[in-house]
Amino acid sequence: MWRTKSSADRPTGVSTLNTMAATGFAQQHTQTLFQRWRQFYSLPNKPSEYFISVDHHKIWRRHLAWSLRDGDGLRNAVTSRFASNMVFMSLLLGTEIGVLFSPSRPANSFREALDEEKYESVNFWAGIVLCISIGMTLSTLVANFTAWAIIGAVSPQNSHAILRSSIGLYAAQLPARLVVLSIYCFVVWIMLFIFVLLPNPHWSWAIALFPIVLISHIVVVYSSFGRLVMYTKAMRKDHIFGSEEEDSMTPKRLFEELLKRAEIEKKKNAPLPLYYRRKSEIQKQLSQMRNDEHFIDAGFESQNVTSYLNKILEQPDDIVGRTSSASVSVSTPLELPDFGGEDEETPRDSTTFLNTLREGGSTTQHTQVPSLVFRSGVDFTVGLDDSPTGVHPLRIDKPHHGHHHHHRAGPHHRRESSGVALQRSSVPQSPAV
Repeated sequence: MWRTKSSADRPTGVSTLNTMAATGFAQQHTQTLFQRWRQFYSLPNKPSEYFISVDHHKIWRRHLAWSLRDGDGLRNAVTSRFASNMVFMSLLLGTEIGVLFSPSRPANSFREALDEEKYESVNFWAGIVLCISIGMTLSTLVANFTAWAIIGAVSPQNSHAILRSSIGLYAAQLPARLVVLSIYCFVVWIMLFIFVLLPNPHWSWAIALFPIVLISHIVVVYSSFGRLVMYTKAMRKDHIFGSEEEDSMTPKRLFEELLKRAEIEKKKNAPLPLYYRRKSEIQKQLSQMRNDEHFIDAGFESQNVTSYLNKILEQPDDIVGRTSSASVSVSTPLELPDFGGEDEETPRDSTTFLNTLREGGSTTQHTQVPSLVFRSGVDFTVGLDDSPTGVHPLRIDKPHHGHHHHHRAGPHHRRESSGVALQRSSVPQSPAV
């Protein structure tokens, strides 16, 4: 008699196929092809990302700096394209100089137009753009080998400190921006030469528009793809999906799920460090500022600290991990997070926060919480309260008039500074006024 194989006797491949058939491969796609690509093309945040791919923007290097904890890996990632850029720009410069001094008829025509200053002639403007392109390409070469030499000399231990600074970001992205400008100048003078060589304007426009459309498609696709990589946190070492979940989805289904996750992160506009650090780490970093005058006097504004901390605490705990304000772990104070959202240099709600300070408002009445003490003429205590929901709201207490804090002992010791001081309250607070 034939016997039926039990599930234990079946090959693992059959079980996997059954799982895939019951989940991913049997699922109907929730979006049409047009909807998927429209959502994909809407991922870039700035209009400039539709003309220059996102990997040439500052935000890309900020994500690199936060995702790569190894200083040597970060330095290699930043300088990885310098060698290829040097070769490419050298070939481009040789081509442009060869055309400028070529004895051919078109080259003679634009040289004569330049000599006679025929501003109405296409030959004149083709020669002008060619000369500008030569200067741009030469500048790109200088920027590339100079940046390569300087950034390559930074030690792995100090790579994050240098390359996460504003000047470090600018120095790292300047060669890439010049490469893009050189390529665009090259394309422009090539198209002008097409108009010189082809007397028929219809053929000239048709041939000239072809590289424009193709380059635009390339830039938009890779800007959107770069945003997808950043929003789905693909630079982290953690998996985006579980292994079984990932294996059970078709390529189109994977595309849809990645888009969903990217849209969620885009709408959240979470602070960039939360893409690569847990909330507990950042809380520890802020608490370490409490007794460190070096960080306090470094120019941090009180409203920026509070607004940033508010954004951190608003994140769901099932994503960034629930932790109390006292149990934390961190690697180094040098990884102090950037204030504001992913693409923001300043917080969006600083005005609202200052208005609340002036009114002396209150949001809750809990006790034994870490607090921020602001010194801008009058002391306000802003507490972070633990709540059963996992969300830590802010508590703003009015100052106690008539009590000037000059003593240096006891649990209420406050550090005088020009910036912001952090303090942990250990005595139950009275209800806020």
